[in-house]
Parts: sequence; C-alpha cells; structure tokens
Amino acid sequence: MRTPRWQMAAVLAALSLAAALPVHAQRLGIVAGATFSQLRGFENVKAKNRSGTMVGAILTLPIGERVALQPEFLFINKGGALDYGAGGTDDIRLDYLDIPLLLRFDKAPSGVLNPHFYAGPSVGFNVGCNITSRGGGVPDVSTDCTRDNFDPKSVDWGALVGAGVDLSLGGLGVTGGARYGIGLANISNDDGDALERRVRNGTLTVYLGVLFGQR
Repeated sequence: MRTPRWQMAAVLAALSLAAALPVHAQRLGIVAGATFSQLRGFENVKAKNRSGTMVGAILTLPIGERVALQPEFLFINKGGALDYGAGGTDDIRLDYLDIPLLLRFDKAPSGVLNPHFYAGPSVGFNVGCNITSRGGGVPDVSTDCTRDNFDPKSVDWGALVGAGVDLSLGGLGVTGGARYGIGLANISNDDGDALERRVRNGTLTVYLGVLFGQR
C-alpha cells in the first residue's frame, strides 16, 4: 500500500523535533505501530475491525519522581469495516492527526526496565477519508467519503488509556506497549437511515519506538 503524504510528513516532523530538542530530563520518542479500529453507531449493519498504521512523536516531561506529562503528535489510521451480508463490505479508512495529552505514571523511572501506564484526553483532526467497497460479485471500488454518503467531521475528540515498557540504555532506549483510544464525539455529518445519532471511533494500537535522552 502506498505511504500517504501525511504519514511521511509526520515522520519528518518527528525527526525534526528530535534534532531540535535538548535531551535533559525530558525524553523524546519516535514511535510506529499497527492499529485495529472499529466504528460504533451503525445500525442494521455488522461493524468489523479494520487494520492500519500509526506513526509519530512522543515527549515525556517529568513533573515528579514517578509522574510525567506526555504530549504526543501522531498520524493514525482509524475507521472500520461494515459487513452488509452476501459478501459485500465497505472498508472506511479515516486518517487523523491526533494530539493526545497524557498523564503518565512510571513504576521504575530510574531503572533499566521501566513499566508505565498513562491516560488522558486526545483531539484529532481529520485529514483524509476513503471508502473501499468489496465483494458482491464486482471489482473493488474506492471512492471519496463525501461522494459515498459518509461525510466525516473535521475534528474528533476522546480519551486514551495505555501501558508500556521502556528499556533504557544510557542516552538511547526502546519502548513498546499497547493503548486504546475511545472516541467520544460524533464524527459523521451524515444523518442517513443507516446511522444512529452518533458514530464514534474506537482504536486499539500496538507500537514500538526509539527513545532519545536520559531519564
């Protein structure tokens, strides 16, 4: 699958941020991972997961011995698949620039191996939407969402909770973990019969990354 221009822009922005920031107590990370997302709010249609990617930058700012703020800048695929039966499905891909602001709790902030968990609000800005229709005895067809009766709103907001482990090796380290983002806003402007009053995102992400700077 061709890499979207927004995804490349997110990587370049993250690398630029890594080069520009000093590395004292704060720690910068470049992360990438896989997403498994679903849309909630469709009736008379079976909602299924779709897979995608996530890439971006995280910045850890300690505010105590075991507590830190963790702002992030992410490009992330969301959306879901709708199963209409008889082999016909619509794969709805929604691309967002997400900006979470997380409160992070570290179990062993000065150790080599540091388990942690975090939670907080997140706001997302829609930068793309595409629907691929499959099955039904016809070739796959991809269309813009606004031409296929699904008009996404430009802003989404919700909450994010997750946990991970950092492995520190001096000024460089690795991180990995899993998180779930639950959308709390209605993301669709469409009020067609197939929709309930609110259509919301739900996204599970599994990620790995590289860390710069010492804790």
